Amino acid sequence: MSSLRNAVKRSTHKERAQPAARKHLGLLEKHSDYKKRADDYKKKTARLKTLTRKAAERNQDEFYFAMTKTVAGERRGPAGANSTHAATAKLKAEDLRYVHMRKVVDD
Repeated sequence: MSSLRNAVKRSTHKERAQPAARKHLGLLEKHSDYKKRADDYKKKTARLKTLTRKAAERNQDEFYFAMTKTVAGERRGPAGANSTHAATAKLKAEDLRYVHMRKVVDD
């Protein structure tokens, strides 16, 4: 009997289109679109919840020796990096020259 029930053709459910009077409101959100949006929202809220929990549970007295290499909350680069004052000044000068060149070209 169950094989006979499965043999009957069933019409598939189709979602309705956006009515013409509401066309100015944009695309009608289908169930699949809603599901994607809802899952994304749930993932983001779960991630925020875990991050806030970790922040609340962190140890204020925790110490690592890498923390001694920071200056006023700014993290320095690795030991072999070019973080000298001269190198930074050179990069800033190049940036200024590029901005000036773009300004001349755009005007």
